[in-house]
Amino acid sequence: MRLTTVVLFLACSAVVAQPGDDDVKKELKLFQGKGQATYVRDVNGIEQTDIENQLTTLEVDGDMFTMKTGSITVKGAFTVDPAKKVKEIDVFFGGNKETVLKGIYETKDDTRKSCFALPGKDRPTAFSKDKGFQTLEWRADK
Repeated sequence: MRLTTVVLFLACSAVVAQPGDDDVKKELKLFQGKGQATYVRDVNGIEQTDIENQLTTLEVDGDMFTMKTGSITVKGAFTVDPAKKVKEIDVFFGGNKETVLKGIYETKDDTRKSCFALPGKDRPTAFSKDKGFQTLEWRADK
């Protein structure tokens, strides 16, 4: 009886912790459209200049994105989990679901901030400016 209660509790907890389709769809709406980089810090701790930020844009359509920095274009897909205490985002480049950048994000007004770990590393638990983490901030174009 006790084991059954524990198993049932864990199963219910897992169901409750799963983000609902409506929650994910609502959250994805916050990502849609074009954005301009306002802050980018790479995994080596180097911040982009204001000029480089002006040349860095992001366009999101559904769960697909195109990021451009000067003449470099990167395409990929992403998933979000808004149900976590710190909202989670996973990014996949060029349709490759095996190489994932695990990250966290927050949105406020027209600004979105995200922090990613290197592939194969644990997801950050807080926004970090330490080496080994990439931080990006975007302002939605209006």
